[in-house]
Amino acid sequence: MSEILHSIVISTDATSGTIIEEMLPSIELFPTSYFDSDDDIARMNLYYETQEECDQVLSKVQDAIASWEEIFALDLSKMEIFKHEIKKEDWTETWKSFFHVIEVSERLIIKPSWEEYSSKPGQVVINIDPGMSFGTGNHGTTRACLEFIDELAGDLNEKTLIDMGCGSGILSMAAFKLGYKDIVAFDYDSDAVKISKENLTLLGHPEVEIFEQDLSKFETDKTYDLVIANILAPVLIANAEKIVNALTKSPKSHLVLSGILHKQFDDVLAAFDKFGLKCVIHKKIAEWSSGLLKFI
Repeated sequence: MSEILHSIVISTDATSGTIIEEMLPSIELFPTSYFDSDDDIARMNLYYETQEECDQVLSKVQDAIASWEEIFALDLSKMEIFKHEIKKEDWTETWKSFFHVIEVSERLIIKPSWEEYSSKPGQVVINIDPGMSFGTGNHGTTRACLEFIDELAGDLNEKTLIDMGCGSGILSMAAFKLGYKDIVAFDYDSDAVKISKENLTLLGHPEVEIFEQDLSKFETDKTYDLVIANILAPVLIANAEKIVNALTKSPKSHLVLSGILHKQFDDVLAAFDKFGLKCVIHKKIAEWSSGLLKFI
């Protein structure tokens, strides 16, 4: 087995980077990402075992970004897309210098496995290794979802939760640690499901049910107190009824919608307004909007 990994590197400004990082999963690509807002830098890497696979994906990435240029007003003059080789043992250590403790709130802490952290009484600490997953809490959409989960955990009363588009499983980890019950999560991508299960098992939370599912084909007779849909805006709009059907019809129930560019937010809210759901909290982090909705 080769000791070399073949990498595709996308280097751009932070604004374009947040959009591209969010869009890549729509073509079933999940980068390892580094953002530095102070220096306006975004760097995304995709890793492959063979040169052939790397070349195939490179063409796919170039075509996709070209198609997104006009839709999202990407500044391609600040973008570089190139191939890079790295030793596997070097790759294992690379991202340790980029990922540090994230204080989502005074209570909820996301911690890389290699860093020390002295927790305070009452804090909930989630250990995660970005080398084995995508979705660490750094991205604005994930961060907003984590904040909502934490804020809504104050009055649990056996609160149930479903996560539509689970990624690394980090939202389910946080929910479990914060005391939610009957947690269910799914993703259309089989790798995301596999990684989520591995993360939760390693962290001692095999009770969370995770399965592969395309939202457009999702049907359920069961409803949940909190529904989280961290998915791209067009998918949210197209599947609004399916998402709402999973939400318990109660004034105490909440829906979190995320993965939405600011300019798309009103269109997304309009799709859910038809079902009697109103936005009560609107969070903006970087280029992304997230909303907390309830029946009013």
